[in-house]
Amino acid sequence: MHKRRPLNLVWRRTVLDGVMEAHFIGQVLLAGIDRPLRWIAVEDEAKLPELDDILICSFGDCGSYLRKLRALGKRNLGVLHLGDELGQDNIHFYTDADYVLRHYFRPGILSSGALCRGVMWIPNGWARGVGPLKFKYQLSFEEREHEFFFAGYKGGQGGELPDRQAMLAALSQLGRPAKIILTKGFGLGLGATAYAGYLGNTQFGLVPAGNVSETIRFYDTLECGAVPVVTDSEWLHAKDGIAALGLPPVVILEHWAQLDKINFATYNESSRRNMVDWWERLKVYTSGRVCELIETSFNA
Repeated sequence: MHKRRPLNLVWRRTVLDGVMEAHFIGQVLLAGIDRPLRWIAVEDEAKLPELDDILICSFGDCGSYLRKLRALGKRNLGVLHLGDELGQDNIHFYTDADYVLRHYFRPGILSSGALCRGVMWIPNGWARGVGPLKFKYQLSFEEREHEFFFAGYKGGQGGELPDRQAMLAALSQLGRPAKIILTKGFGLGLGATAYAGYLGNTQFGLVPAGNVSETIRFYDTLECGAVPVVTDSEWLHAKDGIAALGLPPVVILEHWAQLDKINFATYNESSRRNMVDWWERLKVYTSGRVCELIETSFNA
């Protein structure tokens, strides 16, 4: 039987150890690839491998590595561009790749044929330790103890997060039960298991922006079966992004001051299941597109 060539995922080991999305990448986005996956973790001081069939998983510009591989005649070179929350990274290195998968929606570049064979947005997905979860074992909407939940840093001391401040102000005006856990900084709060436990026992997960509107918190909330509450932003409507299967069936506000205008009593288990079904379909759909793009590059 003909043995299929593996896809080689190349990471700096320190990146792989620290990136929150690694399990989602392997267990969801690449789950449909009908070939072996080889995860290669390279120490910071070590030479990067010179192989065909590479998916370089990197924050920022990996153009020099791509160009070196090209000069050596290597083929089927992809990039998984991590980070770039603010959409400010120089992406000229995309032209040195056969295809690019990237976090965070950035208008205009996905449809550009001038970059490479394909540039595809992918969701960050749930953080390590939060998922994957089996939806048939989740609490129903009515069984969930907390109506609203938020755990995180509200900003301060020069690191202001105005959307989070606005969310907390609106929640205080709403006067409804909420579980709020404020922390002293990013990553200084609940562990992943406790965080997922709270979300799994919550009806509505409050998802204010951090540095940008698209956050891992949004995907954590979806995976745990709580209905995200967000403020409207361009990325929620992107047909070549998260809205590929329709507008996300979540609570979308024009601004946080509108929180008291939403009739939350109209939401129930049917609403939650509709959201869960959409999220499941989006994961399958996105994984299928990712795998098709990668397989096309293998066969080119």
